[in-house]
Amino acid sequence: MGGDHGPHVTVSAALKALRRHPDLHLVLVGPQQEITPSLDSLPPALRARASVLHTDDVISNHDRPDRILRSSRNSSMFIAIDQVKQGQADACVSAGNTGALLMAGRHLLKTIPGIDKPAIMAMIPVTRAGGYSYLLDVGANVRNSARELYQFACMGAVLASSLSGRKPARVALLNIGEESIKGTPVIQEAAGLLADNPDFEYLGYIEGNQLFSGHADVIVCDGFTGNITIKTSAGAVKALQALMRRSIARRWYYKTFSWILKPLLRDLRREIDPARYNGATLVGLQGIIVKSHGNANEQGFLKAIEHALRQINDNVPALIAGKMV
Repeated sequence: MGGDHGPHVTVSAALKALRRHPDLHLVLVGPQQEITPSLDSLPPALRARASVLHTDDVISNHDRPDRILRSSRNSSMFIAIDQVKQGQADACVSAGNTGALLMAGRHLLKTIPGIDKPAIMAMIPVTRAGGYSYLLDVGANVRNSARELYQFACMGAVLASSLSGRKPARVALLNIGEESIKGTPVIQEAAGLLADNPDFEYLGYIEGNQLFSGHADVIVCDGFTGNITIKTSAGAVKALQALMRRSIARRWYYKTFSWILKPLLRDLRREIDPARYNGATLVGLQGIIVKSHGNANEQGFLKAIEHALRQINDNVPALIAGKMV
């Protein structure tokens, strides 16, 4: 029940998910007094598929992540992940503190055997119509070894195939150039490991200006690089929207023909709407955790729930474990 908007958004998205997916059952963890009134307004058949675990304890975005292990085991986040550990839930979806979510996930669910560190895998838009690419790691780690980058690629290929249906997934390493001599020793070593894997199509290096081309399904990098990349991309989208609004307001002929521009701008806003790409997976754990953006709206949080559903249906952790044997 975390995130910037609290239960207002998460509960509304949950109700929409229940209506859309008849086999879905939800456990909502948070303040019962804020959740139950919305559930009680549901038809009986829908209400029977939603339950509440009450807690008033919430980890805020300003709390140190280690607080969740020291003093917040009654927080909604900890309880939700523990439900997955105990087998009472198949996945956890949270808009809360990313560091705390990662720490609690590693503590409770542990990493898949053969995986040294989990990663955060995010969806990014591409210029190909209706397409997506996936970028990992976007912030679970600061530095990574070549072995860890190789593991990220293996995990990312499995998850991308589950979410997009493309098999085999096309995998690339983010680098400062496409030539084999470019990059750090870690990246070059990782490239050697990736070239020998038959489970996906390794494309080689990809540069930053190709991120949104759709050339690769999975783009692998260390968490420091990935976090800066994903946040820079989000900032660029906001800047583009602001520049467009300013240009239209400044020129009288744009205003005159605004009726022509409106459909174009509407389509563009839809293509770059953050809600379409919401839901980053903490991949590499022995359970499914999907992180929603803290500022996600109802549609965005619904997207995160549906990401989790697809991973449940394919049993992604088991698929990853099978590749790491």
